[in-house]
Amino acid sequence: MIFVDSKEASKCKRILDMLTSVLGQQVGIKNLEVGDYLLDGTEGMAVIERKTITDLLNSLKPDESGRGRLWSQLDRFSEMNSFEKILVIEGWLGAIRRMTEWNEASIYRAIESIQRGYEVVVVHTPDWKGTGAYVIAKYKSLLEKPEPRDIRLRVSSVSMTPEQQALYIVEGLPRVGPSLAKALLKAYGSVKNVFDSLASKPVELLRDEVAKFLGRKPPEVVIKNAKDVITREVKLEEYD
Repeated sequence: MIFVDSKEASKCKRILDMLTSVLGQQVGIKNLEVGDYLLDGTEGMAVIERKTITDLLNSLKPDESGRGRLWSQLDRFSEMNSFEKILVIEGWLGAIRRMTEWNEASIYRAIESIQRGYEVVVVHTPDWKGTGAYVIAKYKSLLEKPEPRDIRLRVSSVSMTPEQQALYIVEGLPRVGPSLAKALLKAYGSVKNVFDSLASKPVELLRDEVAKFLGRKPPEVVIKNAKDVITREVKLEEYD
């Protein structure tokens, strides 16, 4: 399902119409706390923030807090541990040089900071049609189950400290990001205790206990998925 933020639906109805014409009833309108598009697929979830060049420049201007609105939006983005986070910049960046007094290089540096500091994927599209095409393609990719292959799923943790190794292991659970992994370890003290608690305790109790360290209850679906991975009997198949 694709949920389009109600404000975004009014702001760019052409994208909404494009999504609906291709995906039909898989598209809905909802008030989203974060992002303009929420993509909920069987194989993953993603949240997308769309910025035209004008939106991008306006959101970088300092507000009452002394920071641009974009950085506050990215702070909320970073709390979406169970989602892929994507920023779509729509339009030609060369317009910054031709039509504004902004320092072009400073915008490129800001985009670099977004990718490095917030672990957000930045996608450039030429116009609303390109944005619509990307949203559709991304959503379809979240419905596809990857072909099974014997590959190393994660990089080596040999050079990590014991604390980093613990986080590395807990972050390996589905849709568990750094913030939730830290909260789980603070709540239960060790990787073993995290796994034992996930295996034995009710979902709501887990959410309440972790909320004390996360600052909010983790999504129910994330805890359920982690619990399922730990308790499910695994039968590995051989692949050629």
